[in-house]
Amino acid sequence: MNLPEDFVFSQSALQDYEECARRFELRYLLDVRWPALQTEQALQYETGQQTGQEFHHLIHQHTLGVPAAAIEATIADEQLRAWWDNYLRWQTEHLPEQRYSELTLTAPLAETLLIAQYDIVANMPDDTFVIVDWKTGKRPKPELLARRMQTIVYPFVLSQAGAWLNHGQPIPPDRIRLIYWFAEDGSTIEFQSSAEKLLVDETLLASRINEIKRSSDFPKTGDERRCRFCVYRSLCERGVLAGDLNELDDDELTSGISLDLDEIEEISF
Repeated sequence: MNLPEDFVFSQSALQDYEECARRFELRYLLDVRWPALQTEQALQYETGQQTGQEFHHLIHQHTLGVPAAAIEATIADEQLRAWWDNYLRWQTEHLPEQRYSELTLTAPLAETLLIAQYDIVANMPDDTFVIVDWKTGKRPKPELLARRMQTIVYPFVLSQAGAWLNHGQPIPPDRIRLIYWFAEDGSTIEFQSSAEKLLVDETLLASRINEIKRSSDFPKTGDERRCRFCVYRSLCERGVLAGDLNELDDDELTSGISLDLDEIEEISF
């Protein structure tokens, strides 16, 4: 099946393609909704997703100007309160008051569009730009996170489409930092951009997009570990039972298995 002419790529779509071309085809080209559990701990997983979504919503309210005290009065969940306290301490020390929340930017690439949906973009006092992504899941190894499409896409799109944040001038790549902030302990993993890195990333992204545009065959992944937590596993005849979260090690959560409890579903393109 050919890619629709108006298809817009996102980091989630590209990550799906990286992990399993068939999953990309089913989700984005065929728009197949398959009623299967991602994990046997369905209630635990759903609760984690809901809490992560609520946390993002609280931060968005705060960025829009709702007083912290008013937000705190609505928090009953102990875990959510702990995350909120960690957020308040960190953002006070590391972010300016003016910041853009839930910002969406698109940039042209390979005769199509690439979209990024940011939790926070802030213009720092030293005139650098910081992208912050709030994470409520497990902290991965930095070298694994560095390979994720989100880490590649977010700085690239900001460099290409963020001029309106920089007095109409393109943002130089060496003035862009991407920070993953982890709610559990308030720690961070940071990636500094550069002109050389963005050139490499642009080549990679364009290559993947052109590969997808030319493809008429989207094979299943050869790594069947990924299938345990894929909603399409029975459709692909890769098993029926969902995987067990307790069987995963830390590396699988960020490399072989795309399962992120804090992931807020992006717009499907």
